[in-house]
Amino acid sequence: MTALAALISCHKTIREDESWRSLLSESDRLAAIKEWEPATEYALKALSESDLPGSKSLVLSHLASIDIMTWRDAQGWEHALEAESLARVDGTDTLIATALLQKGRLQLCGAITQGEAQDAEALVSLQEAISLASGSPALQADILLQMSQAYIGLNRFNDRIDPDNYAKAGECIDRAVAVSQDSSFAAKALPYWMRWYRQGGNWRDGIACCERVLDGLEKDDYLMQSQCWNNLVMLHAQAGDVEGAAAAHQQYVYALEYYMQQKADARLQEMETRYESSLKEARIERMRIWVVMLCLLAAALAVMIVMSMAYNRRLTASDRGKEQLLRLVSKDFTSPRFNRKVSESLRELSSMPDEASIRARCRELFADEDGFVAEDVASYIVNLVQERSREVEKLGLTARELEVIRLSREGLSAAEIADRLHVSVYTVKNHKQNIYLKMDVRSNSEMLSLANQLGIV
Repeated sequence: MTALAALISCHKTIREDESWRSLLSESDRLAAIKEWEPATEYALKALSESDLPGSKSLVLSHLASIDIMTWRDAQGWEHALEAESLARVDGTDTLIATALLQKGRLQLCGAITQGEAQDAEALVSLQEAISLASGSPALQADILLQMSQAYIGLNRFNDRIDPDNYAKAGECIDRAVAVSQDSSFAAKALPYWMRWYRQGGNWRDGIACCERVLDGLEKDDYLMQSQCWNNLVMLHAQAGDVEGAAAAHQQYVYALEYYMQQKADARLQEMETRYESSLKEARIERMRIWVVMLCLLAAALAVMIVMSMAYNRRLTASDRGKEQLLRLVSKDFTSPRFNRKVSESLRELSSMPDEASIRARCRELFADEDGFVAEDVASYIVNLVQERSREVEKLGLTARELEVIRLSREGLSAAEIADRLHVSVYTVKNHKQNIYLKMDVRSNSEMLSLANQLGIV
């Protein structure tokens, strides 16, 4: 990950928002401590945040590197090819070299048989990469180490090793250590020396190199320990040291067992962390739902209070209007003319279509009275008309059916109603049957009683 970390910090050709860069740095940090799954998640987030070909190429190369470490070779190959394509579009040499490095590493992976080996193809990719990586010593060093593996790979299926390829592999490791500006890089190169010594049959130097690698490893780096002990098994066997090979094999088994246990523990810890995270998210979601419900309940309560206050105001105005109307009617029992005027006015007002017309007509009728009297009476009549309209709408009565009810209330027979409306008696009877059904009554008297109760005429 060293070369990628250097590119993240020093690459100056990408001009865009820096959010992807911090995500990629975090992914690189997690990958360095072998937290592969969160490292992958951060890299994918960085990929979604990046827009330019250069930044996407760098992130894809990083993803390919993680894929290699997690044995996802097919997925890594796709990432490496896409990274190379975007890097060539961007035209930045270091980005192309980085993509080619991952491509070469993948070509070196997984060759169990000679037919699967792609060492020559890897060498082509890596040679192009080294020619483009002159601006980054860390990247050059990583490429040279992989080139050493390609040269070693060219010999691994041969009965006799090619001394030229073997020498070139050693030269690449030497050059990698020399070109790197990192003082700790020599320790990183030890496993490559270890494989080189083993292939060349240089068992004494190989054993010494393995021992130096083991001395420099952290106690919990069981994967690398298992690789060193595996190499020591073969080197001791080459040296004819059966006891040493047996002891190394025992240590190899222990290291591999500890590594598998470590991997299982890490997986279990990851599952526990995800479970705790999901529980926390579920609690937050429940709290959010409760808050929303409480807000909706408070809003509904506020609406109900406002509606109740408005309704109470209407009731108060209606009661006041009713009181004023009764006062006007009883004002002078010796004046039938005035009472007739009020009665006719009420009939006229109750048939008006809208509130504005009713209020205007009340002001005309009661011009001699106090202005508040006219408004109060108008409010009362408006409420009556609105209530009647609601009841009529609820029952589904038509205008003609309402007229039949009104004329029936005046005491007219079916024939007289037919004569007044200029229709046949049959039509009037048909209207009445419809009215009975809608009002759920059985007779004319029940119809008039209910109509009176509901105030619909």
